[in-house]
Amino acid sequence: MMQDSFVRKYENLFPHKVMRPAQVDFMEKVDEAIKGEKCLIAHAPTGIGKTCAALVPAVYESVESGKKVIFLTPRHAQHKIVIETLRDMKKKSGVNIKVTDLIGRKWLCNLPESETMYSADFREYCSVLRKEKRCEFHNRTYSDTMALTDQAIKVIEEIDGAIMHSEDAKALCTNVCPYAIFLERARKSNVIIADYFHMFHPTMYKAFLAKIGAKLEDVILIVDEAHNLPMRVRSLLSIQLSDRQVSGAVKEANEIGEDELAKDLEFVYTKLSDKARKRLQGVNEKVIDISDVCDAIEETSDYGFFVEELERVAKIVRAEKKRSYLGGIASFLDRWKEKGKEYVRILKKVPSKRRGYIYLYTHECLDPAIATRSILNGAHSSILMSGTLLPLEMYKNVLGVDESIELKMDSPFPRSNKLSLVIRNVTTKYSMRSKKESVKIANYLVQIINYTKGNVGVFFPSYSMRDEIYDILAGDINKQALLERQNMTKEEKYGLLGEFVRLKNVGAALFAVVGANFSEGVSFDGRIMNASVLVGLPLQRPDILTENLISYYDEKFRKGWEYGYVNPSMNRAVQAAGRCIRSENERGLIVFMDGRYLWPNYKKVIPKDYEFVVSQDLEKEICGFFVDKGSLGAYSQK
Repeated sequence: MMQDSFVRKYENLFPHKVMRPAQVDFMEKVDEAIKGEKCLIAHAPTGIGKTCAALVPAVYESVESGKKVIFLTPRHAQHKIVIETLRDMKKKSGVNIKVTDLIGRKWLCNLPESETMYSADFREYCSVLRKEKRCEFHNRTYSDTMALTDQAIKVIEEIDGAIMHSEDAKALCTNVCPYAIFLERARKSNVIIADYFHMFHPTMYKAFLAKIGAKLEDVILIVDEAHNLPMRVRSLLSIQLSDRQVSGAVKEANEIGEDELAKDLEFVYTKLSDKARKRLQGVNEKVIDISDVCDAIEETSDYGFFVEELERVAKIVRAEKKRSYLGGIASFLDRWKEKGKEYVRILKKVPSKRRGYIYLYTHECLDPAIATRSILNGAHSSILMSGTLLPLEMYKNVLGVDESIELKMDSPFPRSNKLSLVIRNVTTKYSMRSKKESVKIANYLVQIINYTKGNVGVFFPSYSMRDEIYDILAGDINKQALLERQNMTKEEKYGLLGEFVRLKNVGAALFAVVGANFSEGVSFDGRIMNASVLVGLPLQRPDILTENLISYYDEKFRKGWEYGYVNPSMNRAVQAAGRCIRSENERGLIVFMDGRYLWPNYKKVIPKDYEFVVSQDLEKEICGFFVDKGSLGAYSQK
């Protein structure tokens, strides 16, 4: 009876004809979190309809009480489903839901030069242009008294009645500043769709909230794909400096006649490079101390004065070139002295196409809770959701959540639609790697690819392993091979994806890497991928950063190995595994090629709807699965 009342409360806003039971369950927890001013941490697999289920109670509360809903995603492409859901909600309900789709200022800028600028350089360049009244778009948006111009008001009114993608809204802002227009509209919006950095960048979120006229305690924060949040926030809180940057800064200073600064930078460059060469003899990385950078500077200048000089000259360079190495170094040095056991400083030697290798001085954050704790606990309520958010307790601890409601949901898809095979007699375990083992893996892959109808995605722990095994099997598969490359551009990535889609009827094999371009964040809807294969566990040998993460979480939670190494890696594996089943009408084969997937310490992180079947006869199992539309009961569970 209570559930009937709950459904009636939200049915007007709910954009579909029927609320599925799983959606009602999810919405009840969102409703509970909003009413109780708590954080909901929800593991909700693909197919639940979590975007819709999170938005309906949140938008209802916004319309009723004026709370601001901020919906965060890790990628621009993921804004699309949110926009479409809100459009459907508005169309069905007739409620005037006001929405702003917001991306970074740089990506909205109308100035042609913005496209080639680094984000930090752009922020400084934009700030200077606005202060000096030299941006024609900003000048046409605000008057001298910072009141909106008639032209800006007209654009806002034109946008006001529609729920638009940022690209479409930007197209209407040809003569004004799109970012400023979007922020003005956001002040009156119920929902703002934004990116992680808007709320979790250490120097940005307070200014962002002020610009949209919101207080943190009045925000309902929804974080999609929240399994990405710890690593993304740690990245936002980390900094790095390369010897190439210092060399570039020397050249910049010389070019504009700042001879004294150029001389000091040359000295620092020599000191840092010499120190790196000595420290990294025979190794590629090493923990260093704060003094390793500070001493090199203080031998030639006062640290604070040196940073001020870099910033002063960087402004001159940016006025002419738009980009500045000097400014990047100033930003790095400004944060290098941050202290605390939540950070580790690491010197690295990394490959470089131009120079063979470069040296990196890095200041790595170990604890995302530095940024997330105050925001997730300070918001009116927070909704953290993902299809791979296990174990829930880990995310609560790592993100510093105080009071939480936890929800763990099963996949809504028929279990007969998925066959999860484990090939137990192969492994990518480091101590077991050999040419013989690679050949064995390759032989199994040939069978899987050739027996599977349609497209197959094969995901490896690394590019080097992918290349080694691909070279062995390349001549034996009956499908066109598509190979993901490192550092693909957006155009290259979508070009390869388009080719994969085009070949779905004849079948292709995509050879990719877990955690790279195609194992998550890319939609394979519509039977684009019929099988997903995980070659080994995506467990790299722990580098120094990982070792420090393990130590840090061991000291803090007594769960260093799980929180710092195993669980994040296994979640990446589950993300890749789930690529082949994106709707209740799709069937998918998932093959786990490593006996370690059956080990309890790894298996416990994998959702229970992956009912492992230990492979006995690949041809029979695969061909039988794609012919049989019924139960998988014929296969014994191990």
